[in-house]
Amino acid sequence: MESVISIIGSIASIGGAVWAFIEAKKSINAASKAEKLRDELISRRKMVEVSQVHSETKRVLSVVSKVGPSCNAKLLKGVNCADIAKEVEVFASFIFEQSGHFTDFFENKAKELCDDLKDDIESLSEAVNFEDKKSYGKSIYYKIQNFMPVVKQLSDDKKERA
Repeated sequence: MESVISIIGSIASIGGAVWAFIEAKKSINAASKAEKLRDELISRRKMVEVSQVHSETKRVLSVVSKVGPSCNAKLLKGVNCADIAKEVEVFASFIFEQSGHFTDFFENKAKELCDDLKDDIESLSEAVNFEDKKSYGKSIYYKIQNFMPVVKQLSDDKKERA
């Protein structure tokens, strides 16, 4: 009788071990799927953020074009350069916030742009005569324009990975 109970106990132990193994395998698969889903969500969030930087860069570039290379004295009348400088300042803060996406080894193009724009924003805001407004407007315009390919490339890379 003791041997029968021992055999039944052994079978129950083996069955419990097999069941635990099967459940552990299911748990590993579920954890793996959850991790993949989390990574996908993070990737999509980054893609959306970079896309926002791209669209905001295009928008600000069109705003700055009012005082950019193609402006003249007639077109500049009635244009509030302080408002344009404020828009560029908000843009610079936004890309600085998103600058983590632009790190490439030792370079960070977004931080570089923010640093390059600081003096021009202040100077454009304080500009009084046409030459100064056009000079600082062109400087800002070209700096943002040079940043555009970086944003576009990063945006395209994120979309292709998604």
